[in-house]
Amino acid sequence: MDKKFCNDACRVRHHRRGNKRTKTVKGVEKILIRNRSLLLALRQKTRLELTEEGRFIWLRRNGFDFNFHTHVHPLEDGRLAIMCFEEGYILQGDGLTSWSDEPEVLLARLSGGTN
Repeated sequence: MDKKFCNDACRVRHHRRGNKRTKTVKGVEKILIRNRSLLLALRQKTRLELTEEGRFIWLRRNGFDFNFHTHVHPLEDGRLAIMCFEEGYILQGDGLTSWSDEPEVLLARLSGGTN
């Protein structure tokens, strides 16, 4: 009498329907995570002194999708940092410069705090 579901199969089916992410959401999430990992790798490669154009080419060749990002952060000098979670880049002429947020700063900004 007090059962919500007729059996375990019905309970599992209900749970999966309610928590199901669409293929689109899964695809976008996969692209964002890949973009972030490439930006992390690029930041480590900048020690090799890649040019601004070389950074752009490196990202493109490694599968970075410039159409996907999590947010855009305005900088004090008027430029925009295009962010993928806490990692990002700034467009510079024919290339780009790596830019990274400290996790605390990112969380404060996203929660409405000021820095």
